[in-house]
Formats: sequence, C-alpha cells, structure tokens
Amino acid sequence: MNLKNLNKQKSVVRASCHGFSYPSDPLECLTKFRSFFDLPGACAWPEKNSIGKEKKERLAVLSPHIDFQVSPKAYTHAFSHWFSRAEADFFIILGVGHHSRLEWSIDSRDYITPLGRAYNRTDIVELIERSVNFSLADPYGHQKEHSIEFPIVFMQALRYWMGIQKPLEFIPILCGGLHDLIIYDNGKDALSMMRMLAAALREVLNAYGEKAALIISIDGCHIGPRFGHPLDLTKVLLKDTESWEKELWKKVEEQNLEGFLAHLQKEKNIRFFDGVGAIALLMEIFKDKPFFFKRTYYEQWFEPRDSSAVTFSSGFLTY
Repeated sequence: MNLKNLNKQKSVVRASCHGFSYPSDPLECLTKFRSFFDLPGACAWPEKNSIGKEKKERLAVLSPHIDFQVSPKAYTHAFSHWFSRAEADFFIILGVGHHSRLEWSIDSRDYITPLGRAYNRTDIVELIERSVNFSLADPYGHQKEHSIEFPIVFMQALRYWMGIQKPLEFIPILCGGLHDLIIYDNGKDALSMMRMLAAALREVLNAYGEKAALIISIDGCHIGPRFGHPLDLTKVLLKDTESWEKELWKKVEEQNLEGFLAHLQKEKNIRFFDGVGAIALLMEIFKDKPFFFKRTYYEQWFEPRDSSAVTFSSGFLTY
C-alpha cells in the first residue's frame, strides 16, 4: 500500500466561509444561491430545455470571488454560461493566492463544502508538478482561500440543478501578482515559471478536450484608504478606474499579454488589480490559439464608511 497516496486521499481542505458568506445548511445554501437568479439585473433562470445543451465552443468563465452577499447577481452573470454546456469531467480553477508565499501554487487535497465533497484530480496535479522544475507546493496558501472555495460551492449547486450526480472534480491553482515584474521590472524568473506552468496546463487542456474546463476566479481593483491609498474616492476617480480597467480588459480581448503587463506597469498596479497572475497565465496558455473573450458584467462596490471600493467583473471565454 502506498501510504503517501493514501494520506493524500484522506487530507482535505474544509470550506471556511459558510455561516457568514453563505449558509452552512445544504438546503438553505441551495435555496440562497437559487434566489440570486431572481434578483433585478441578474441572469434569468434558464428555460428547462436549454439546460445541458451542448455547444461546440469550449468555455472558460470569468467569475469574481467577492463575498456572495456583496453582489449575488455577479455570480449569475459568470456561472449561468454553464447551463447551456455539456458536463465537464473536471475544472481547473485559477484563483488568487491571497495568503500564498509563492507566485504559483497548486494543491492536491479534496475540498469539503456544505454541498459535499469535491474531488481533487491528484493524477493531473502530479503530472503538472512533474512538468515544471520549481516547487508549486504551498499548503498553507490554500487554507481558507475563498477564490477557490466560492467557485467550487457555486458549481456544486449548479451541477445539482443541472441533474449532474457525479461529484465535482477540480484542480486549484493560485496565482500571484507578478509584483517584481510590475513594480520593479525584474520578473524574468516569474515569467519563466509562468511559461512552464502554462505549457503544462496547455497539454492538459489539449489532452482532455471538452472534458476539461476553466474558471478564472478574480476580483479587480482595490482602491481607497482601506487599501493604503492616502485619499478619499470621488466619482471622478471611480470613473477613471472604470476607464483604466476597460483598457486593461481590451488587452485581454486582443490577446496582447505584453500590452496587458505594460498597462499595469505604467502605474505599478497602484490600483491593486488582483487578477494579474491569473489573467497573464490564461493568456500564456492560449498564446498560439485564438479565443473570444467578453465581459458581461462590471461593478464597483463602494463603501461610504471608509471611502473605499472593490471592483469586479464577470464574463466568458470561448476557444
């Protein structure tokens, strides 16, 4: 018996945000998520005959990981795209390493949420780890990481509604902010590691075809005194940030990784856009393959109590 593999199978990450971001009771959780689709401005609940209808293009979704209580409708604009798709065998989640010490990290543990156990594709995780020449291991960074937890639990609910009985399978990848590159123009090592990781993920996507799917779980800018900026936000600054983000996302639409990074470097990412590594990795994965990307939702969550804001987007990518 291989005790190493046995220990991997037994080890789990437990969801930590239920009870305050979403209900701990499974039925209450499903009911809560279902109610998101009935809110003004949310994506409407799909017609019954459109659920699970297969489309030819392969899909990746852009989702925020903002608290569910802040903007429930943003999640409907992200995940409703799966209603019209065939079932995927597993989901590669590109999240943000809020607590990680590494630029890129991966985890091999299963995940337990109020909606059950999601199973880690340890076979593919091990394949990816063997494909790069640097360490991706940072278990602490994956503990209490909501950029992984939120897409897992929401996809579990979505699959329940779609009548998919097979448990969700996933691969969690946390991405940093490429700070050395963006701030100090000294990120050759980080870019080299990103290219190796992207090549490994490209091989996985090519090998598994439509059975592998992507979720990009990021938020946008973090601006105002709460995030260390010595100024109160004004409508002018918020409008300027919206324009700045529009230009940033235009680089993604154009598959212009160099332009994407250059746009961030101009201001040293002073607006603290937190999806830098995840979006850069995504574009590197598809550097030789045309894709279509569209944002379908954008919001600025402004808090008057401290004159600060977090921005976030929903969208999708087909390829």
